[in-house]
Amino acid sequence: MRQENAKKWLIQRLPEITTAGQRTALDVGCADGTHSRVLSALGYTVTGVDFSAQMISAARELTDDPTLPNKPSLLHGEFLAGRYVDEDGTRARIDGARFDLVLATAFVHLFPPDADDDAVRKVLSHVAPGGTALLSTTAAMSNRRGLELKVGAGGQVARRWRNHYTLEYFVWLVREAARDVFGVKVPVRPWVVVDPDSEGKLWVDVVVTRPA
Repeated sequence: MRQENAKKWLIQRLPEITTAGQRTALDVGCADGTHSRVLSALGYTVTGVDFSAQMISAARELTDDPTLPNKPSLLHGEFLAGRYVDEDGTRARIDGARFDLVLATAFVHLFPPDADDDAVRKVLSHVAPGGTALLSTTAAMSNRRGLELKVGAGGQVARRWRNHYTLEYFVWLVREAARDVFGVKVPVRPWVVVDPDSEGKLWVDVVVTRPA
């Protein structure tokens, strides 16, 4: 059900993804690989990256599916440093690689001050000419940031860094990063979505296309 919901969400935001052809995708902060699996099933050649060894392990297990047209390449490592290892423990780099589609969902808000700017620019740097990026975060009434308690699915509690952006600020952040990376001002399309599982929680999805 989670994978079907992810597919519906992606198609709503990016209806053109259903005509993949030989297109490529980068899933930044891929977690358990839900979006990577959806894109692979749609015909994309997918690279997924995540900092969490546990998440990458789960993603590799869940994508070990013979029905997928292209098994995603899942890399463990730190995004800003750009250093990864593959499933065999071999070093891998994607610096300079560009993709037709780049996803960064619930990702850039985990970086401390200034590093979130760098993260947005690096996400956009991986978009190929004519390609598209989709960035998603929560929408807040005011900008704030700091360490917060996070309760995991198993009940574990940990402190993590979290940025909260207003809709206007997040759109501005992406627009300025796109101008820096692409060298021109480009349209930025935002959507605001009510979280069905958390009362009062809003998400903002931002789509930006790199000029061909």
